Amino acid sequence: MFLRLSKRLSFKSSSVKQKMSANNYSKASELLNPKKTNAKITSITPLNNDQSRFIKLKKIDYITPLGDKAVWEMATRSTRPIDSKVDAVIIIPVLKDGEGNKQLLFVRQFRPPIGGICVEFPAGLIDPNDSIESCALRELKEETGYIGKIRRKSNILWSDPGLADANCIIVWVDVDLTIDENINPKPHWMDHEVIEVVKVNFKDVAKTIDDWSNQGYLIDSKVQSFIFGMSLND
Repeated sequence: MFLRLSKRLSFKSSSVKQKMSANNYSKASELLNPKKTNAKITSITPLNNDQSRFIKLKKIDYITPLGDKAVWEMATRSTRPIDSKVDAVIIIPVLKDGEGNKQLLFVRQFRPPIGGICVEFPAGLIDPNDSIESCALRELKEETGYIGKIRRKSNILWSDPGLADANCIIVWVDVDLTIDENINPKPHWMDHEVIEVVKVNFKDVAKTIDDWSNQGYLIDSKVQSFIFGMSLND
């Protein structure tokens, strides 16, 4: 899907840790340029449920609204904590300076399932004994370095209901650029992560996303849906 598995992943190569340390966040733009990146898929092979760590494939027998018996195939996350009804949190960070200007904050990172650099909102998986609010603020800090205050959150949303039972809650976070902690924010990546943090003025968001798509970046559906929503009053 679309989220970080950093707390649950391990990497064998020590060179990965050297290359992907948090000190390299300033190089993220170069490392994640679709035309220059070293990131690529090297192979794709079948994976049985007894070999998978994070996702399982299941068969559903069910009754249709017409009363017929039917079968469906689904994917499900095996990472959802037993004390949670939610897999993940998506954060929409709205940055505000002292003069009333607003920006949206996006992240760009390589996503192996789609084989490219994806434009997304910051996001993260719920941990055991976690709350939606603490997860949202933690993941925002880890991925971008910014701290913020939660304005509102959505109900539980289903990410791809024809394929999986994966779900999320979207959290709107206000980020005050005038406070000291947000003047020169530093992300806190895990060893293997490379994430580019990009700020875009509200009025330029739609055109910027189109430009990124034309440059070879892949656009997360939640990003495009949000932009369409912003344009409803146009």
